[in-house]
Amino acid sequence: MAKVYDIVNRLKNEKPIIKLTEDRSFQVYTSKNSAILIKGIAEDKDIDEFKRIDMIIEAGLGKEALDLVNELELTIPELTIIVNAIMAAISDIELEEMEKLADEEVKKQRKK
Repeated sequence: MAKVYDIVNRLKNEKPIIKLTEDRSFQVYTSKNSAILIKGIAEDKDIDEFKRIDMIIEAGLGKEALDLVNELELTIPELTIIVNAIMAAISDIELEEMEKLADEEVKKQRKK
């Protein structure tokens, strides 16, 4: 008989949650397809930076979350925190680690 690898318990499919306000939280879409979409958006230099932020938030958290974010009238640094949180969730790393990686990337871009 063939060997069976039971991985059911390892495939939990638990989605991380980003809490945007005291009473509003959203699951992060972390599937492979969502990650590919968000990666494509993040790397597309033809997309305006502000549009890119909106597209990443919508792809990562959904339209309802994007609408809430727009209602909150957040600053660019605050929007960057949301984008970094989405990227951290997709990459399964801590937010602080993602922020460090993002800062390093910004420094690289400035040197060019």
